[in-house]
Amino acid sequence: MRLQALLLGTLAGPLLAAATLAAPAIAEAPITPAGNFGGGALVAPPRAIDGAGNAIVALQALPKRRLEIEATVRGRCAGGDIFAATKVSADGSFQADGTVSQQPDPALKITTTYKLSGRFTSTGAAAGTLTATLERSLEGKKTTCRSGTVKFALRRPTGGLGEPGAPKAAFYYGTTAQKSTGPNRPIVLRVSANGGRLSRALFGQSVECSDDRVAIGIEAPQTGVAIDSRGRVTDHERYEFTQGEAVVHVDDRFTAELGSRGARGTFSLTSRAADRASGRTIQTCKSGTVRWRASR
Repeated sequence: MRLQALLLGTLAGPLLAAATLAAPAIAEAPITPAGNFGGGALVAPPRAIDGAGNAIVALQALPKRRLEIEATVRGRCAGGDIFAATKVSADGSFQADGTVSQQPDPALKITTTYKLSGRFTSTGAAAGTLTATLERSLEGKKTTCRSGTVKFALRRPTGGLGEPGAPKAAFYYGTTAQKSTGPNRPIVLRVSANGGRLSRALFGQSVECSDDRVAIGIEAPQTGVAIDSRGRVTDHERYEFTQGEAVVHVDDRFTAELGSRGARGTFSLTSRAADRASGRTIQTCKSGTVRWRASR
């Protein structure tokens, strides 16, 4: 809690001049965050959810003011992952910058050059900005795009939902039960202006596959899913896409309970990659049912 200096007034008698004395300033204790924080930023439809302005961000605050940062930021041409370690200053601020390269497959390389800064506004909340330049190299052909300045918010979520139902234009920020190499994976949700739909959501996820690999990425339920009178959301989506010589069949489920103070829910992801010519199953992947929670 922030304490302000109180002004103490003297009692003025008939023969005494009125006077006001200021109490000595009380120094604010440094903010010392602990635990997992998650959230990010989401642009409103009709802007694309896989375009510039969208990001998920996760922090893990460790002893001795150490901080681990993991984030995924989107540009028009690609999404780039960020991994950094830094320290929280006495005033609650933190920053990191650098360049990270990834190679999702042999023909594709993504290089992300970023600057991230923020501040813990309390032991349970933080906010900041992120900018990135992304270079996508596919079979030697390079494309460059930028994220723009992304303003993100983070929470260390509590368990409380408050009154059932989603406030108009509300944002929720939180974490999932899945853990990466550092922080728990983040989730961010945005409610429509009239409060009747989940405008969109974005979260980090990982799946375990039949060939003993672990695949990580970001996922989103459908845009504009209806919110019922109790603040509940249910989304089930099936789709397929072509990847090289395989067709990937995906089955995604997402649930949410939204309240005046917080939200909670689950997601599950399964996929099956099949040979395009023979239909033979090449690989299966699944997340299991993963719980998440978030705060406003």
